Parts: sequence; structure tokens; C-alpha cells
Amino acid sequence: MRRLDQLALGVAREVQLVGQADIFLYVERREYLTALHRRCAGLESARVVLAKGRQRNDREQRQVPERRG
Repeated sequence: MRRLDQLALGVAREVQLVGQADIFLYVERREYLTALHRRCAGLESARVVLAKGRQRNDREQRQVPERRG
């Protein structure tokens, strides 16, 4: 989960920097920002899937009775 957070933070920083960069034409900047926003959405989707998997795994772990012996 931490790695996804770091990736999302890095992409967000890039979005901020692109707004300040003069190397892009308007159309290029829009295309680049669109791609970055899609990446952010993909990372968020990955976080949701990971969270659901972890919750399911935690529930299953709690349901398994401890073996003593």
C-alpha cells in the first residue's frame, strides 16, 4: 500500500511541475496531463483492489480456528 501511495504522490508532483514547465505546447501539455490523470486513476483503482484483498484476507484469518496441541 505504501508503494502505491508513493507512486501516486510522485505523479501528483509531476502534475504540479508540468503546470510550471515551458517546454510543452498547449496541446502537448493537455495530452501529458491527461495521461498523468489516467495514471492517478489507475493507481487509485489498484489501491481499492489491494484494500479489498487485504480485508478479505484479514476476515479469513480471523475465521480460521487456532489449532492447539
